[in-house]
Amino acid sequence: MVKERNEAGADAAALECNRIYEMKHLDRRGSAIVLAVLLLVLLNAIGMYVMSLPVSMGESSRQHYLASVARNMARAGAHAAIARLPAVSPEAAPYVRRIPVGPEITGKYSVASRGTGDSMDAARSGKGSPVAEYELVSEGSVPGSFGGSFRVRASVRIGPVPGRPPRILKWEETALGKPSPGADR
Repeated sequence: MVKERNEAGADAAALECNRIYEMKHLDRRGSAIVLAVLLLVLLNAIGMYVMSLPVSMGESSRQHYLASVARNMARAGAHAAIARLPAVSPEAAPYVRRIPVGPEITGKYSVASRGTGDSMDAARSGKGSPVAEYELVSEGSVPGSFGGSFRVRASVRIGPVPGRPPRILKWEETALGKPSPGADR
């Protein structure tokens, strides 16, 4: 009987231990979710802070931007000259235009175009096909640009059908060195 009491007491003690153990773990059941949410909030805050930092690399990105503007100015000049064809510039006087591209930046392009080949002579005299070919050179630059300036050379054909857009036969883009200090004036 004593043995049964010891076993019953042991069982009661074991039951009491199990009850205490379950109560402690029942109190912690939702803590993993709370910790996961807090970790997500913390990582989100760190991510927002990192994304709010300036990404630019200072002067290097500015120079890249200015070089891109100079390249686009040369392209714009070439397209403007194609749109003006068949008007050509005299050899000594290129078509120059300055365009503001930012609060403190003004880009410039300079375009010279001329008719080429026998097709121009035939078109002027009224003999042969009314096809005309033109060569144009456009230089784009931005003051203070590390990349200097860019040049676009294009060969364009107009005709023989009136009203059709000009056909670009050749398009070359080249980067030039840094312009001379007086070139931007």
